[in-house]
Amino acid sequence: MNSHEQLSAIIARRQHHGRFDTSETVKVSGLALLKMLEHSSSGTPHEVIGILLGRFIDDYTVNVVDVFSTPQTSNDLNGENVENDFQQKMKEFLEKTGRLEEIIGWYHSHPGTGIWLSNVDVNTQMHREKINQRSIAVVIDAVKSVKGRVAIGAFRCIDQISTTQGEEPRETTSFVGHLEKPTTKQLVRGLNRQYYQLPVVTRMRPYEQQMLVSLRKGRWEDGLAPRCFMNNDLFSLRTINGLIRNASAYRRMILEEEGMTDEEREIRSVGKVDPITYIKKKTDKMTTTQINQLFVMQVDSLSF
Repeated sequence: MNSHEQLSAIIARRQHHGRFDTSETVKVSGLALLKMLEHSSSGTPHEVIGILLGRFIDDYTVNVVDVFSTPQTSNDLNGENVENDFQQKMKEFLEKTGRLEEIIGWYHSHPGTGIWLSNVDVNTQMHREKINQRSIAVVIDAVKSVKGRVAIGAFRCIDQISTTQGEEPRETTSFVGHLEKPTTKQLVRGLNRQYYQLPVVTRMRPYEQQMLVSLRKGRWEDGLAPRCFMNNDLFSLRTINGLIRNASAYRRMILEEEGMTDEEREIRSVGKVDPITYIKKKTDKMTTTQINQLFVMQVDSLSF
């Protein structure tokens, strides 16, 4: 077999198995990223699920343009339970608004647990890859997302048949897909064994970046909302009980320190809670809290 025949055989085998490339990149628009962050934040501490809309530009680019959420909220998600009728109706509604992109995958949140796929997620992704071989699964963690960096990852399952035959799951033409070092938790959870990770690139315009920074800012109307009266009463009772205990401890400390030198008093208080400091701190906090509560109630009564 000459070199031309060998090259033809490699290309035919790649097309037969549908092998993808390590340089394949997922590009997420600012609108889609903001929607996913807002949806996952509103569902915390539960996991939420949604659908990705976009296009497969070429063999190396997956473009996520928009997303829409589903009514499913659970700690044990299964994409097969998401009704196809709901997706179809949402797709029809979006087409009427000019959104003609196709469904290219799904996303769900892992609040505070990291970016990886569970066994249920892998089964869900395998089910979706039977419909579309290039379908992707995006995981987002709004809890671990900080200013300037979003915790997000895109994954696709590994064909176990090709793995057992000793073949690589993807063609290696670049190191783009291996630039991000996997965490130990991801490797334990099956990364590079059951699924592989795709590099994610977010495209944020200046106004979208400003919206992302302002996503968790406090609202002005929050200052007009009084604290829960039950929680406020419990806080006051706990604080008063603590003040009573520390007042007794302060009295005992005064009696015990009679006749002691300054050095003995300093040594005696090392590693212990100072009752005077505790009383001042808790008294100031309780006074400020009660004044704020009364002020907000007075403003609300005059305004509304």
